[in-house]
Amino acid sequence: MAEKLVFNQTFEAFIRALGPALTHDVKPAFKAIGFDVDARLLPAYPFDTWLQTMELGARLLSPNATREQQFYTLGYRIVGSYGETLIGRALIAMMRIIGPRRALGRMTRNLRTANNFTEVTAEERAEGGMRVTCSPVVSPEFFRGMFTAAVEASGGTQVEVEVISFEDSRASYSVRWS
Repeated sequence: MAEKLVFNQTFEAFIRALGPALTHDVKPAFKAIGFDVDARLLPAYPFDTWLQTMELGARLLSPNATREQQFYTLGYRIVGSYGETLIGRALIAMMRIIGPRRALGRMTRNLRTANNFTEVTAEERAEGGMRVTCSPVVSPEFFRGMFTAAVEASGGTQVEVEVISFEDSRASYSVRWS
């Protein structure tokens, strides 16, 4: 398999998601892990750099929250800030047109604008909503936040995303909305 890469618009969205939490004092910590927030963004970064960037960013964004809540918040906010990037604006506009069900059904393609490796499957559930399975997952709460924000961005209301299982870097979610 090719090297796992996370594309620059994801890092641009990350910077936007942090907002005022990205102070001058914390910039050296990002630079030490391979992400210079003040330099021109590279076309892509290694997955390991993304993981370390997420860890640091989640703690900065919600310093007093649990690790799970930190990652949920980061995942949720990154969708909104991704929508402020050039590629993200087009993606969110398309998601609004096709609605939550189809947006979740094409989530692997949607996430290919962010990285070259995430796989997502979505299937209808008999009791309503969808079951969404995603890999690789380091923090299931990060994707729970992302899926919540993505369904809202595509027109869903009263969104509920629950982690059904998480094992071997694969997570499954129950996603419901009205």
